Amino acid sequence: MKTILDKLDKLAPREKLALVFALVFAICYLMDQFVIRSFVRRLKEIDGRIEQAKIIRNDNLFLLAREKELKAEYDRISNAIARAASSSEAMAVMKGEVYDIAKKTGLMINAMDQKEPKDSKSSARSYEEYIVEISKFDAETKNLISFLYRMDMSPGMTRVLKLNTNPGKTKDSVTGSLLLSKVMIVENAGRPKAAAPTGNLPASAVPKR
Repeated sequence: MKTILDKLDKLAPREKLALVFALVFAICYLMDQFVIRSFVRRLKEIDGRIEQAKIIRNDNLFLLAREKELKAEYDRISNAIARAASSSEAMAVMKGEVYDIAKKTGLMINAMDQKEPKDSKSSARSYEEYIVEISKFDAETKNLISFLYRMDMSPGMTRVLKLNTNPGKTKDSVTGSLLLSKVMIVENAGRPKAAAPTGNLPASAVPKR
């Protein structure tokens, strides 16, 4: 150590000044690499978390501002879905609705079967999709259009899954088949599945033309 100090003492003033500058540069470089850059990275991470927190806060404020609107829309959709105490009751409601609209619009149902409901498998209240197939119908074209319109406008979420038509016996008549579905809420989760009987519609239930 003494030898090093003796050598430094023998250096010329310019060499000592250059050595001091070199030491200062080395210290600044080490500070930049291990202290300042690490600090800057930490600041960037904090800034990123702050921006993310701002986005979440703005989203929450937006949802709070629209809470009443969203609740009203939820209630509207919920009220549009029909309810039944059991699966068999739900199917009976749907088939009765189809028969009633067919009678009012002049569509003659020759045969209608029901399919197995598609269960949402929820643990309590269950959303199920009920499907009926009108395997054969006869109607005037305008009556078929009226039937489809009234089914679409009926309470609940009734929709036509499939429609097949062929020319009927007269110029303005058609014959064919229909597949209809309706989503309903079944309150009793432990209900048995509805049976799916097949067969022709009784003569008393066929609308008169």
